[in-house]
Order: sequence, then structure tokens, then C-alpha cells
Amino acid sequence: MRGLRMIHPRGPSVLVRVGFSVLLFGGSANLAAQPAAAPDLGLAFGYAVLGTNAIPTTGTVTCTTSTVNGNVGTTGASISNTGCTITGSTDVSLPLSGPGVVTDFGLAYDSIDVMNPDSACLPMPTASGPVPPGVYCSAASTTLGAGIIFQLIGNATDVWVFKVGALGSTGALTGNSFQMVMGGGADACNVYWRTAAAATMTNSTFLGTILSGSAVSVTGGSFLGRALATTDVTLTDVQPLSFAGCAAPATITVAKDFIPSNPANVPIALTCTSGVVSATPLNAAEGAPAVFTVT
Repeated sequence: MRGLRMIHPRGPSVLVRVGFSVLLFGGSANLAAQPAAAPDLGLAFGYAVLGTNAIPTTGTVTCTTSTVNGNVGTTGASISNTGCTITGSTDVSLPLSGPGVVTDFGLAYDSIDVMNPDSACLPMPTASGPVPPGVYCSAASTTLGAGIIFQLIGNATDVWVFKVGALGSTGALTGNSFQMVMGGGADACNVYWRTAAAATMTNSTFLGTILSGSAVSVTGGSFLGRALATTDVTLTDVQPLSFAGCAAPATITVAKDFIPSNPANVPIALTCTSGVVSATPLNAAEGAPAVFTVT
């Protein structure tokens, strides 16, 4: 047997292991979360990055050696791009008032507290563990550091809202080597972070839409969602920041190759460290690959 090949639709073949690993998390007290309501982003929905500085004299989006899969918008006169790949449109000089992207973003930001009042909040998780759908709040600034992994477990319609700076406070969100993963059929496009002050992510695996009351800064790591700010957005070495638009799950095909050829079925299981495999194990045979769906 020459080995197993994992054929990903977006990349080259790599070796896979037979077996399936389960990532275990510490216990969580967040077992009675109240249902969360997603804000209506309006025209802001179509943007992966949005900077809406109230004084648009310079570019309010700065991007350095990063990949942005989605549209980028700013109220400034330009977007500072140093070695970035932006796959979507780049829209500058967005109007600050009247119907439009910036107005809709402001309405969505304000609506989060109305739709998800502080009375519905559970404490913001600060340790690794499963995080059921619901509303989570922190009045003070919140820092999520290395070794902390949130596993958001739910279905495709479940919503998570994280409010930093609740109860009228001006808290900021800071993540340093923080990680998030989705469980079940949960979708990153249904995850929202509303911060009263700045949001800063460094070397983190981040999921969800940030609606920041100040600036958003992302350095290193990856980001599946949107970075929407009332001031500036700065991206440095992010690979990538991808728009969370409820896209269809990825599929991974696992084939085998015998020398000499043998039509026997072989049980195959896929190890996935940052996602959820919908079915395992499966069988693969010569000319009959196993197809996994991964979210």
C-alpha cells in the first residue's frame, strides 16, 4: 500500500492519518444562555473590512502583507495597501450620513444592545470550553490569551453575541493567541462581537463579525468574519481575513492507491484540528473515494 492521499479542492495532496482526533475542552458554566438576536447589517453586510473614521482626511483602512477575501470600505480618501491581496472591491470616501453603508453599520451597532439587553447576559467566558449559543457580556475590558479555545456548539441558525463594555462601560477586547472553533452545524456568520472600545487580535484564530466602538487591529493569525469599526481598521500579516457570508461547507476527498491495484474497501477517518467533520469513519476503495464535509 503506497499510502493515503487527502485531496483538497484548494490545495495539493498531503498525507492523512487513519483515525479521528477529538479536541477536549475544559468545563464551562455557560449552560443557560439566553437566545441571541443577530443585528441587521444592511448594506454593511457585504464588507469584510469597514473603517468609518469621523474625520476622513486620510485612509481609515491600513493593510500590510495580508490577504483579505472580501470587500473593503472606508470613509477616508484612500486605503493604505502595502503588499496586501484584496479579492473584493475597494470602496473609498463612503458618505458619513444619509442612506448607505456607514449609516447601516451605525444602526446595526446600536441595535445590538436593544435586541440583546444586558438583562439577557451571561458572564463572558474566560477559559477554554464549549460555549452554547446566547448572549455573553463583560462590563470591563476582556483579554483572551494563549491556551484559551472557545468551541461554539450549535446548529446553522444559532446565534452568538459577545458584548464587551456592557452596562454602559467602555471595555476593549484583546485576544493574544486566542482560538475559536465551531461545533455541530454552527456557522461563523452567526457570531457577533460588539465592543464599546477597541478590538485587538494578535496571532489568534478568530471567528465572527466585530462591530467595534473604536478601532480594530488584527496582527497575524486568521480571521473568518468581518472587521467593522467606528474609526480605523489595521491589518498586519493576517492570512487570511475572509468574509463570513454563510458559504457552503468545504468538502475534502480522501482517495487511496494500492500497488498493485486492489479493489478492497479501506476504512478512512479524517483528523480535523480546527473544524468539524460531519461523518467519520467512511470507506475508500480504488476509484471510489470517501468525501467528507468540513465546517
